[in-house]
Amino acid sequence: MLVSEIKLYNEQKVSEGRRNHDLYDRLKEDIDKSRQMYEKRVAPVVAGKFDYFYDELVNTLAEGDSAKLGSDYPGPTVNV
Repeated sequence: MLVSEIKLYNEQKVSEGRRNHDLYDRLKEDIDKSRQMYEKRVAPVVAGKFDYFYDELVNTLAEGDSAKLGSDYPGPTVNV
């Protein structure tokens, strides 16, 4: 839901970011804030097994192409 809200409220930035492969640069504040909320809500034992937040960013914002997040995105917190 956190990633879906980013997409919903930032349609123009998402479209531009997908085209220019710089979603993270354009949406850094929203993505980082949502990441913090995710980390507060998900138990560490669950978060330590798979980075669901990163997976959702790639699938929902980046249309399945992690390169669209841009080179500044730090990547998953757990090896995917």
